Amino acid sequence: MKMNSILKRSALAIAFTGLLYSIVPAQIPSQTQVKREATIQLSYYKNADMSKAALAVIKVKNNEEKFVPAKNARVNFYFLDNKQQQFLKSAKTDYKGQATIMLQKDLPLDDSLYFTIVAKIENDSQYEDAMEQVHYKDVSLTLNLSPNDTSRMVIVKLLETGKNGKEIPVKGAELKFYVQRLFGFMPASEENNITTDENGEASFAFPKNIPGDTAGVITVAARMEDNEQFGNVEKKATESWGTALAVDKNPFPRALWESSAPLPLVITVSTLFGGVWVTYFFIFFQLRKIKKEGQLTIKNPTP
Repeated sequence: MKMNSILKRSALAIAFTGLLYSIVPAQIPSQTQVKREATIQLSYYKNADMSKAALAVIKVKNNEEKFVPAKNARVNFYFLDNKQQQFLKSAKTDYKGQATIMLQKDLPLDDSLYFTIVAKIENDSQYEDAMEQVHYKDVSLTLNLSPNDTSRMVIVKLLETGKNGKEIPVKGAELKFYVQRLFGFMPASEENNITTDENGEASFAFPKNIPGDTAGVITVAARMEDNEQFGNVEKKATESWGTALAVDKNPFPRALWESSAPLPLVITVSTLFGGVWVTYFFIFFQLRKIKKEGQLTIKNPTP
């Protein structure tokens, strides 16, 4: 009896221990889950239509200790008002790890006329908290296309607003000039970098023989990219400075090397194939007729 009791107790102890070890490991990962390190790269854009946007690029460390784009990460955006963070809105990153929001037209400025944008990852179940902030001044960029007697000039002017409300020329800012294409922008020339002078102005001689649309219209863009004081600013203008695109009267000609073959060839091949199929049907019809006549002969033999 004592031996049976000892064996029963031992079996119960072993079973309880196994059950405990099967439950505890399943609970440990949820309690000790390690969050992944994240980084934020924050940029500011003033678009050609005067709208403003903030772009945050989020990257996280993978198992190989390399930073890769973070998909579906929630980013909270703020702006500073009297040194206090005010919430703007949240956005989730796309497959490139990018989250973009549109900003209000007028952002609060500090004593030096800078506005501040903040991007944060906070209280996330997968990623460690991270923060990045940028400080920029507002600036106005004008773009004029002026045809001269001998050349076509692209003229830009860059102005910022001072503390007294007056516009101040921005000197020494680098601008780049582009031509809009179907899938993006291409440089207007090999050397398309121009620096503004003491009046905040810069001019660029637009090259000839750049293809436009069917009417020769092209879109010229002037950009200030990743400037330490003003961020990214863009302005566009259109003009009939391009080479008119010739319209092909017959975009799908009939030829051996095109998708549509020449009409005589189509007729010849169709006639040959048609004759072959007509022969097949004729033979099939004759065989069927012979078969029926044979069956009638068997049923009604002649005396």
